[in-house]
Amino acid sequence: MIEVSGSVLTSGIINGLCLAGIYILIALGLTLILSIMNILQFAHGEVYMIGAFVIYYLMVDVGLNAFLAIFISMVVTGILGLFLERFVFRRFMDKFTPVICVAIGLTLILQTSVVLGFGLDTKHIPCFCPGTLSILGAKVANDRLAAVLASVVLTSILFLFLKRSKFGQAITATAQHREGALLQGINPNLMYAMVMAIGSALAAVGGGFAGAIFTLDPFMGSTALMKGVTIIVLAGMGSLRGVIVGGIILGLCDGIIAVTFGSAAATIAPLILVILVLIIRPQGMFGHA
Repeated sequence: MIEVSGSVLTSGIINGLCLAGIYILIALGLTLILSIMNILQFAHGEVYMIGAFVIYYLMVDVGLNAFLAIFISMVVTGILGLFLERFVFRRFMDKFTPVICVAIGLTLILQTSVVLGFGLDTKHIPCFCPGTLSILGAKVANDRLAAVLASVVLTSILFLFLKRSKFGQAITATAQHREGALLQGINPNLMYAMVMAIGSALAAVGGGFAGAIFTLDPFMGSTALMKGVTIIVLAGMGSLRGVIVGGIILGLCDGIIAVTFGSAAATIAPLILVILVLIIRPQGMFGHA
């Protein structure tokens, strides 16, 4: 164990919450798509990457401010999600092997497209909120706090949408029983399109903050996808509440364990946690047997 001061531990906790916010934005989209469409969107990490590069292009090459760039990126990735749902994934619904093959192909296509457009060099999105804030003796970049705030706001909006709106309730009904929802007059194709667009837009925000806080490159989506799938396994199938808890656990593991036991331990710890959860509760923390 590495000896750490209180300020370093505080920094680790805040960094962990920042990572948790990014992870949650990724996993919420994955969970929605999996629950409604019954497919694991393996190209979701590349949508996250595309969102980050759109923000980079708009801020660096076009000169837009951060908030407008994030909004446009959400729109662009939402449209990309609609395109993928309508012309790619819809025809492979409930077909496990073809969906995986198509998603892997999409992953390679999107990665190659970004390499051709931006090159292989690692890039960095300009700070959304320049400056630092002192918290319990630890200096924390404002972008990290903004990532936490953005995750809380967007997650709250999503929950309110699902609970209070007509379309949100239709999405929930489709997730619970697709055939029953169809008998109630709910158009499943519309629900598929909505969750793909929403999930893609949320991933874009996560990618943007990742690119501003860390770096971005054409292959950053692979790590994001791994984190998202890990959270889904921890949370349980279709549990949005579990995604939030799982995201916080995974983020704090990465943030705290890295400063107390080292980066190698921080990489291994979530995998050990997943194995333990699967042994003790195979359906996940909040899933149903």
